[in-house]
Amino acid sequence: MKAAVLHPEGGLEIEERPVPEPGPEEVLVSPRLVGICGSDLHYYKEGRIGDWRVTEPHVLGHEFAGVVEEIGPDTETVPVGTHVAVEPILPCWNCDSCNRGVYNLCPHISFTGSPHTDGALQESVVVPARGLHPLPDDMDFQLGALVEPTSIAVHAVRRSGLRPGETVTIIGAGPIGLLILAVCRGYGAGAVHITDIDPGRLAIAEALGATTAINVRGMETEEIRQATDRAGTDIAFEAVGSARTLETAMELVRPSGRVVAVGVNITERIPFNLMLAQSREATVIPIYLGRDAFPEAIELLSSGRIQGDRLVSHRFPLEFAAEAMDTALQGGEGSVKVMIEVNSQPK
Repeated sequence: MKAAVLHPEGGLEIEERPVPEPGPEEVLVSPRLVGICGSDLHYYKEGRIGDWRVTEPHVLGHEFAGVVEEIGPDTETVPVGTHVAVEPILPCWNCDSCNRGVYNLCPHISFTGSPHTDGALQESVVVPARGLHPLPDDMDFQLGALVEPTSIAVHAVRRSGLRPGETVTIIGAGPIGLLILAVCRGYGAGAVHITDIDPGRLAIAEALGATTAINVRGMETEEIRQATDRAGTDIAFEAVGSARTLETAMELVRPSGRVVAVGVNITERIPFNLMLAQSREATVIPIYLGRDAFPEAIELLSSGRIQGDRLVSHRFPLEFAAEAMDTALQGGEGSVKVMIEVNSQPK
């Protein structure tokens, strides 16, 4: 089978690999579409996120939908041929965190597509049967590949404690920021403001229901406040992953508001303005992956309550995986969610 293999010295190459065999409580899935995530780009460009490092040849890809093609021995799961989205979190299911239901915080966690559990940029991938989520018959694979990032948005909005009518500012109109916007609208938020420096992404934000979509290139924080809510919004979602944007989020939230840190930074530590947070008594809520959100994400996408197709800007065949990564990495107007077609058989 073909696989897009990332090498620790850099470079993504298409290679032939043997088809893996599923073991007990495992299944073999044929990926159809795989979304490129910001974490994939960190591994592709820098070879790491925090202390997760690419030290041996590795296959990326954790946002994916596909078809169950083989079931491992002694495994009870959905039938062969079922269309599924796959939850990539691989907890131990035995520790205190797992027993309390917060499996995304398992200290022994591994993750499909992160070093060194191979992901979906290959024609067949073995995954735990427990991670399968069947898709509705009329849901296409493009929407299925958006289930994982949508689940993160759902988890972030749940953790924010958003109540109907509360106001929101979202910093960053990338795929996660746009999905947070859509989920906030679904949860009954009042005004929802979103900022970015890409006009194309801001246009999508407006189509998804943003109250205001602000191009903040060259703007100072006070100017952004004037364009959103002078008093600050109830909740600010940071969906970029930098010290500067995290501080901006704290400046844009109203006193006693909530700041939800969703963006992922490459480094283990970033500076944090504690005095600013204290002076506002802002509650800072960090988000790590998602939890128990795949079913809701599937319903939101399949029902059309989230118009997921608006986010998909590019599709590349597996043979052009490196070009797909470069397109997503370069960004620019027109690039939002880039997907890779691993197996192009019709739905």
